[in-house]
Amino acid sequence: MKKDSSDYHILVIEDNLGDFMLVQDYLEELIARPQVDHCQSFKEAKSLLASTSKQYDVVLLDLSLPDKSGEDLITETVKLARKNPLIVLTGYTDASFALKSLSLGVSDYLLKDELNATTLFKSITYNIERHKNLKRIQLTEQRYTELFQLSPQPMYIFDEDSLKFLQVNEATIRTYGYSREEFLKMDILHIRNPEEKGRILDTLKKSSSNGHKGEFMGIYEHLKKDGTPITVEIHSNLIEFEGKKARLIIANDITLKIRYLNAIEQQNAKLREIAWIQSHVVRAPLARMMGLIDLIKSNKDNASENGEFLDYVIASAQEVDKIIREISEKSSEIDAGL
Repeated sequence: MKKDSSDYHILVIEDNLGDFMLVQDYLEELIARPQVDHCQSFKEAKSLLASTSKQYDVVLLDLSLPDKSGEDLITETVKLARKNPLIVLTGYTDASFALKSLSLGVSDYLLKDELNATTLFKSITYNIERHKNLKRIQLTEQRYTELFQLSPQPMYIFDEDSLKFLQVNEATIRTYGYSREEFLKMDILHIRNPEEKGRILDTLKKSSSNGHKGEFMGIYEHLKKDGTPITVEIHSNLIEFEGKKARLIIANDITLKIRYLNAIEQQNAKLREIAWIQSHVVRAPLARMMGLIDLIKSNKDNASENGEFLDYVIASAQEVDKIIREISEKSSEIDAGL
């Protein structure tokens, strides 16, 4: 059989020299160049595992050493192994202890009486690969957690059945003013107007039954801790969180955006009003002034009538001036509103 040419750095913690030599033979039978370190006590193992110059792919551990044994030995070695695979080699056939060992962080539990080169090689290669996959999964989970927590937008997760908050990010805490501990004691109705309860429950019911992962979006009014209302654009998806049917919410605070849009709408209304004044109200006194001026020009010989006409011209001019001032004031209101 062709030997595995990969580099394996293996630490064998075994106080029985005969058992160690047998393990080494098994390793050399299927691995071309196994790099094996051997120690006979927990004290020696602790020194090797604590060394920054030593990096092991797998640790093989006998459960009975001169200075430590059993559950205590497993617990301490798991800590020192830096989450690398730890395979127990033992002569004890206690099944309940084997299960407990796995719950303590042991990767595999092999009986010495049933050990051979193939069994040992399979266990080592399987657990090294399994350890790599677990590290990749943990890294992915860490990245997702960081994306959630570091998002500049408020994001939170709640239980769809109880409506209780399950997780909130830092942006949610900053936006609403509650602490994380306070959020985790509340449900989502605490941050909403009581009048919206029916709408919320109806939306959740409909979105859960319409497929597409229960996606929905909408604009709602939320309340901060101090009672300040804010307008938020909600995006929601169904997810599974810690074994529960839950919803992930992204709540985009659009309060300022809505306020700005309202200001723009008011500005447009005022501009329409000013345009109407210019096209209708200003024309009336101007038309009178133009007519009076024509009368004066055609009535040069009648000074008394022309005097009256001039009074009317002045009155019309004053009316135009008043209208212009009103337009100026409305323009100032537009600037102040923005």
